[in-house]
Amino acid sequence: MTDLAPRPNSPELNQILIQVMDRITEFLEVERSTLFLHDPASHELWTPVAQGTQEIRLPENRGIAGHVFTSGETVRITDAYADPRFNSAVDKQTGFRTRDIFARPLTNSTGKRMGVIQLINRRHGPLTPRDEKLLDAICNQAGIAIENAQLFLNLKQVNDSERALHAELETNHAELRSAFLKIEESAAAQELLGRRVQKVRLVALIVVVSLFVGVGLFAWLSGSSGGEKSLIRKDDAPPITWHTVAKAPVRTGLVLLGNIEPLEIVNVTAPLRGRVTEKNFAYGELVTKGQSLAKIDTADTVMELSNAEVVHFRATAELRRLEDWIKGPEVARADRNLLKARLNFEANERNLREMEKLSKLGIIAQTSLDSAKQNFVMQESDYKSVQEEMNSVLAAATPDRLTVARNDLANAQMKVDELRSKISRAKLTSPVAGIVILPNTRPTAGRAAGSDGFFENGSTIGQGEILAAIGNLEGVAVKTRADEVDIARIGHGQSVRITGDAFPGRVLNGRVEYVSSQATATGARPYFEIIVKTGQLSSADLAAVRLGMTAKLDITTYEAASAIVAPVSAVRRESGGTFVFRKGKSGEPEKLAVEIGTTTPDAVEITKGLAVGDIVATEAKSVAP
Repeated sequence: MTDLAPRPNSPELNQILIQVMDRITEFLEVERSTLFLHDPASHELWTPVAQGTQEIRLPENRGIAGHVFTSGETVRITDAYADPRFNSAVDKQTGFRTRDIFARPLTNSTGKRMGVIQLINRRHGPLTPRDEKLLDAICNQAGIAIENAQLFLNLKQVNDSERALHAELETNHAELRSAFLKIEESAAAQELLGRRVQKVRLVALIVVVSLFVGVGLFAWLSGSSGGEKSLIRKDDAPPITWHTVAKAPVRTGLVLLGNIEPLEIVNVTAPLRGRVTEKNFAYGELVTKGQSLAKIDTADTVMELSNAEVVHFRATAELRRLEDWIKGPEVARADRNLLKARLNFEANERNLREMEKLSKLGIIAQTSLDSAKQNFVMQESDYKSVQEEMNSVLAAATPDRLTVARNDLANAQMKVDELRSKISRAKLTSPVAGIVILPNTRPTAGRAAGSDGFFENGSTIGQGEILAAIGNLEGVAVKTRADEVDIARIGHGQSVRITGDAFPGRVLNGRVEYVSSQATATGARPYFEIIVKTGQLSSADLAAVRLGMTAKLDITTYEAASAIVAPVSAVRRESGGTFVFRKGKSGEPEKLAVEIGTTTPDAVEITKGLAVGDIVATEAKSVAP
């Protein structure tokens, strides 16, 4: 009925099924529950979970479970033994007595039937409509969980196959590398042998030349009384071939082998905690820049934003209240009370002075003066109290309190902006074009082993947790290694030509982006890691190149666009220095000291001693002084 047929021997899937059936038995208060899953290969229904018995297998159209599976109907049986479809063999085998049965089909996310769930012997009467709705919800979630588990197992098998293939490629690459190193060692041995042969030939040549020089010198001394020494040639000597010095580009390189990798790994993290409501990618597929990857539920964050906005509103109101405090009603009321108290105090003070004058004249009694003094003291006390109250009211808006209010408002604004930013980023998009890679994360409590970092619809993801890692394929990187001899010639920024047998006819241009400063011991020889990166590649190049392919790197270790060069054979190295034979005005060769730079298989860079247009002997060894 479905391509996602669960496997009987999957411990991860069995664990999910056992938990589902235990919850159904507990929540719906039945004595036993049985889960039948469909096996399309054998056209049977089998029980990965059957409480109280061993595995049961029956044809897909037999029994009550077969009827429910083939018809898609929900069956309610109050007396199992009265129904002719009931198979009592299991009761006889286990000693269990089946009274009533409730059975319904189990479907996946597309509505295809995957199996049947059977509830046996309800403890407290038949299932109510509310119980059936609860069972429907559990079954829907169980079907999705089974389907997701199977998809994960399939993906895990693909990943295991890829890892095995990668290990095999690594082994083959190591063997190829070992063979390449043996070839290099053999070439080095041959080069050393060639140098020794050249030395032997040079010694022999020196002996012969010395012999001829001795004979010539003897003849010269015998037949000439004097004269200047010069370079002479016998009439029968072969003619000298000449070369005109010119400028030409000079380049030396180093060839290494490596493997193609993503340009970089970009992690896509969740900006907030929530449930994944949309997932629009599959691990291992290609995505474009800006493509929607997932959406996270923002209900909790929206509620948190509402609370933060309330705090922000209160902080704004408090700051405005303090800033307008001098003009506010509290200060105005306190000012009116102070004015009233001051006027009363001044009036009582004048009255007391008049009463004292009248008392001295004997016009009023002493008791009247004492009463006036008492009223003055009371009024003075009231005036001081109102002054203190005024000072207290004015102190409510001190600079320190204004600073605190402004800080509270700034903090509230930051919180609101942060939550709004989280909500605006709840829809996650791919920052680059590339391939979705399953991230490596720490084990998460409550998540099945091997599924860490694997998120599906309905999964809860924490803030900052990695949803997926995108391998940037806008360009590629090539990782390789160099030994301790070659590493001295490699530097950051050197240009590199990248070719490969897997993408013939294509040349990718890149540069050295990373050179390790610490060696890694592999076997008997230390190696240094090197990473070469390309710029943005064309769609045709990206279509031809695949991750993991072997690539050949031709690293330019030295390059001069215009240098004075001469043939390798035109240069003679002696103990006293390096020389060439330049054609003189008389047409005879003149020995000239030079300084050389980089040597290629065909030419030598002359850094000092020659100029463009000079003519030198092509074969310096054939010119005898």
